[in-house]
Order: sequence, then structure tokens, then C-alpha cells
Amino acid sequence: MGLITEAEQAESIITEQQADAVALARGILYDPHWPWHAAAELGATVKAPKQYLRSSPHGKPSPIE
Repeated sequence: MGLITEAEQAESIITEQQADAVALARGILYDPHWPWHAAAELGATVKAPKQYLRSSPHGKPSPIE
């Protein structure tokens, strides 16, 4: 599979057992904070070191615990 760009698309692939894992090469190169944005979009949280708190997504609820 390729061209996975949306959090819901990646989530659907895993939950529907179409794949065991999802790799995001271009998405992460384009947006290094893709996992954080995806977590916020899906209502999940991410554990991250305190140093990363300054670069958490703005304008959305923070997915960082």
C-alpha cells in the first residue's frame, strides 16, 4: 500500500486487518509532526519528552501527555 496521507486512512487499514503495520515515508517527510497531528485528529494521546512540548500542534487540542 502506498500514498497513505490521512490518519483515518492509516487507522482503517490497521483495524480492517488489511496490513499489520503502516509506514509513512512521504507523509513524515512532508510533515515531521504527522504522528502528533494524527493522534489529535483521532482523539489519542502521545507520550513525548518535555523538550518536544514547544513544537506540539497549535490550534488543536494537544495529543501530548
